Amino acid sequence: MKSDKKGKPAKNNGGWTKSWAKIFLVLGCILFVGVMIITSLGTNWLVTMKPAETGDTAVVDLTLKDELGRPVFTTNEGIYIQAVGKNQTVWLARPLTLTVNRTTINMFEPVPATLSGQDTQYFAFLGSEMNQITNNLVGMKDKSTKQIRFDESPQLQNVTYREDFESMGGNFSAVIDNQQMLFGLTIPSTSEDEINSTPKYGYRTAILKDKTNNTVTIDYGYKTADITILTLSRSN
Repeated sequence: MKSDKKGKPAKNNGGWTKSWAKIFLVLGCILFVGVMIITSLGTNWLVTMKPAETGDTAVVDLTLKDELGRPVFTTNEGIYIQAVGKNQTVWLARPLTLTVNRTTINMFEPVPATLSGQDTQYFAFLGSEMNQITNNLVGMKDKSTKQIRFDESPQLQNVTYREDFESMGGNFSAVIDNQQMLFGLTIPSTSEDEINSTPKYGYRTAILKDKTNNTVTIDYGYKTADITILTLSRSN
């Protein structure tokens, strides 16, 4: 009698083996290309990946804004042009080179800047502002962006009487809330060699608010700083 069972086809193990061999070959090529790319980058890619630490040097794009969100100081030409187009008082400077987590004891830090295309003057950075900015650079990476909020300080608001305001050259009657005004500050000398030199003056864009019949408040504090690290260099 003939058997009813049909013979089973043999497994084609050779085809699977060839397929896996091709897969491993492709993966090997990808790995080789990746190693070549990393090698060509040298150690620069490590700077990009590693967060900023104390003592590192960061070149930053920086914009200071008042409590209404208006830029008052920027190193970004695009932001500057937009603000000028809105008749806002804004300073333009070059990107700042800062030491990460550096602390200054100075009350003011002068930064060369221009206002509406005029000759270069000094914008008066508060030391407290600079300290908060450099402290917040810790942990940021190359090309990363952060917004920080400054600590509020009542000392940055001066209630000024009408006669004092007008002696400063202001028109008290024309003052409206949230009007911008240039406010000059004396930048004291920081070394013995400069004690007998002519003191420098720095300027800030202040806000006039809370006007009464006889007084107006001059607020020269700012609300936020937008920071972008353009380049980051290691201290060691």
